[in-house]
Amino acid sequence: MDAAEGAPCTLRIASFVPGRRCAGHETTVGCHLPIWGKGKSTKVTDMGVAFGCSACHAIIDGVDQEALRYLEKKFGAAMMTRMLHGLTETHALLIDHGVIVIPDAVIV
Repeated sequence: MDAAEGAPCTLRIASFVPGRRCAGHETTVGCHLPIWGKGKSTKVTDMGVAFGCSACHAIIDGVDQEALRYLEKKFGAAMMTRMLHGLTETHALLIDHGVIVIPDAVIV
């Protein structure tokens, strides 16, 4: 989770919402994606984390309900695709920075 500090937002979903945009590298945290294992008072494994700025994190966590409802209604598939891309990009960054170590792995 500490690796998210200063990293780019890999989710980039806030920009789909009129009047919103990503908040910048200085607000990036590890965002637990809404996948299996996440529920009331529970978090998904840290392997289900993508780097997200404060604006994207607020949407993913449902704090920004207006934006979340807008995205689910207008861009549901695109939002899910962005989360998948963000997860993959985050894993590549974590491997590149030595946080996740897979012997003999090569990022292509």
